[in-house]
Amino acid sequence: MKSAMGFLLVLVVTSSALLGQRQTAPPELTLQQAVAYALEHSPDLKSAVAETTKRQGYVTTARSALLPELDVAGDLGRSRLQHGYPGGAPPSISRFAQTAYSGSADLHMLAWDFQKSQLELDATRERLSAAKILTDRSRQELIFQVAQFYLDALTYEDLLRSAALTRKSLTSLLDRTNELVKAGRAVPVDAFKIQTQIAQIDSDSATLEAGRQAALSSLAATMGYQGQLPALLYSPASASTPAASVDRNQLLQSALQQRPDLKAAIFDAESAEDLERAARRAYWPRIDFRATAIQYGGQNPVGFPTLIEQMLPSLHVPSGSTPGAVNDWTVGVHIGVPLFDSGRRSGQIKAAKAQAEQARLAQNKAGLNVAREVQTSYADLQSAQARVKAMQEAVVQSQEILKNEQAKYEVGRTVINFVLEAEAGVLNSQSLLLQAQRSEAIASLALELATGQIQID
Repeated sequence: MKSAMGFLLVLVVTSSALLGQRQTAPPELTLQQAVAYALEHSPDLKSAVAETTKRQGYVTTARSALLPELDVAGDLGRSRLQHGYPGGAPPSISRFAQTAYSGSADLHMLAWDFQKSQLELDATRERLSAAKILTDRSRQELIFQVAQFYLDALTYEDLLRSAALTRKSLTSLLDRTNELVKAGRAVPVDAFKIQTQIAQIDSDSATLEAGRQAALSSLAATMGYQGQLPALLYSPASASTPAASVDRNQLLQSALQQRPDLKAAIFDAESAEDLERAARRAYWPRIDFRATAIQYGGQNPVGFPTLIEQMLPSLHVPSGSTPGAVNDWTVGVHIGVPLFDSGRRSGQIKAAKAQAEQARLAQNKAGLNVAREVQTSYADLQSAQARVKAMQEAVVQSQEILKNEQAKYEVGRTVINFVLEAEAGVLNSQSLLLQAQRSEAIASLALELATGQIQID
């Protein structure tokens, strides 16, 4: 009995959970949520961040050339004969052994190289700044791409909704026409023509659905989203058409000051100039400070007096204690003057000079691209606003024409062809209006992207 009650309780709980899942509406994805997800998961943006990290490593590497460097080394060897260590030492401190070792610590630091290393460090820092700014630009472009694909998908939904409303209107017209046919006030071919128009709308709706799925796939790929996207939160296209009141020249000046990619091009040009100057300094001397501490030792070492006594037993040489190790140190300055390198430095200078020229040309090209994008985006926005205004008037006119044609058809004063043409005109004008309204929103975002002002909100 208890087992049966327990099974029944589990069944009730499971059924309630399943019912709750069925009643829960599927989650909807807002545009802000899509942008936030893309900023966190986009592969392209992660690659830009990795590039920044890589260039930070280059900065650390270049900075190390200006800081002290400490090396530690050791050596151990065994020979057939007893060899002296350290070499060149006076007899009083020379030691002889078959097994000998040495350990050293070498400290060296750049004293002066006529700012060659500093210029190289400045160049890497400027490239790091360029990478950080390009990462910001990548974020802006990602925001625009997500918004564009999101609005494209909503545009297809707008068109599908408009087609569904037109199909519903045609279905009502078909029912009314069938009644007129039965009453002898219309011919059967009229109903056939309406059915043909409905079939055409169904075909167009299938094409629109394919376009919507393509837009959703592009949105998911841009976001870095795995699997099926949640349903997009539908928002109607804006019916307002505010005029672009900002002066184009002001927008261009703002873009030239704020565009991250243009700032990055300037940093790249400065970096290339510093590298060219650093390459020319390779012909100049280099001064290094060096300090070395070393210890020599051996197994059972023999001093010089003992060695002489072994070689000449008849000669009495007083011998003292023989320590197992000898310490030494060296402090000095090293000056290196390059003389001949088979053209290596001249080749580096030539390459650095060409790279600097390329960077300057890239900076000029970036400025031209900024001007072109601002002017194009501004013109696209104005064009979209004009299209919205024109299509709003066209929708009103086409709806009035359809209303008149339907009224005349009811009383037998026109044929079904004119009604269908008016219905198609309404659908076409409504579709163009919806596309123009969405295009206006995208053009507005494109203008913000062109001026470098687009943000996540």
